[in-house]
Amino acid sequence: MIWDNPVNEGLGLSPLKVVGSRWGTSLCLDVFNVANHAEDGQALGLPIYYVPPQRNLINRPENFTPFYQANPCVHEMVLIQPLTRQVIFQRHDYHRPNSGIVNPDSYFKASEFVHAGLIVDCESERLDFYDQVLGLVRTLDNVESGYSLASRNILEVKKENPDERMFNTYFTAPGYDLKEKNQVHSGNFEVLRLEGNLENKQTYSRPGCLGTSLYTLKVTDIDSYHQKVSNSEATEVTEIIVNEFAEKSFSFVAPDGYFWTLLQS
Repeated sequence: MIWDNPVNEGLGLSPLKVVGSRWGTSLCLDVFNVANHAEDGQALGLPIYYVPPQRNLINRPENFTPFYQANPCVHEMVLIQPLTRQVIFQRHDYHRPNSGIVNPDSYFKASEFVHAGLIVDCESERLDFYDQVLGLVRTLDNVESGYSLASRNILEVKKENPDERMFNTYFTAPGYDLKEKNQVHSGNFEVLRLEGNLENKQTYSRPGCLGTSLYTLKVTDIDSYHQKVSNSEATEVTEIIVNEFAEKSFSFVAPDGYFWTLLQS
């Protein structure tokens, strides 16, 4: 997407922890190779904001014995450039066959977005729009994070701050059983709600701004969705138009302040 006259420079190298921040999360078979490129790019003076790979444990047994039991974990890193905002992770000792499909011949061996994310600082009730209006399935509901060391580093929480709390809400598309781990697919949606003094940069994170400026969701009955969104607390709801690919679409701002486009599938 190219703007003839961008309204501003966008989020640029702002860290993840600002209101207005969106990102895509991809699986990678060698996250440290990407990290090496990021470090060398920074050393050459390229505009890169980078948090090196952090290890995060994934449902490890409480009484874990090294070398005798599986050690499920990920290494995840943040890579932000002026026009892109990514979280990249590598799995260890566990597998999700339908969540992250990697072309082994690709240089960076990275997948499609496993999930998309955004940062909010609004009341949790504003997130009801995503399941009650858009029909997504809420699988994690406003659960407070314990701020693992990896999460603190990735979000750059330098020290424990009693005024800063993080809550996770997770949405998926309807139609499959999340209890069956092998059935977990890509295309999920993670919202991190932070309480505290966050910088709000949503005016740098909407169409017309450089960089990541909207999310798009495909739907089957766009006329029905247009009616539901129009009758909700969403604002700036456009009419349904036909784009240059003969697809119907419309846009709006969700109650949490983020810009979306719905596209007829």
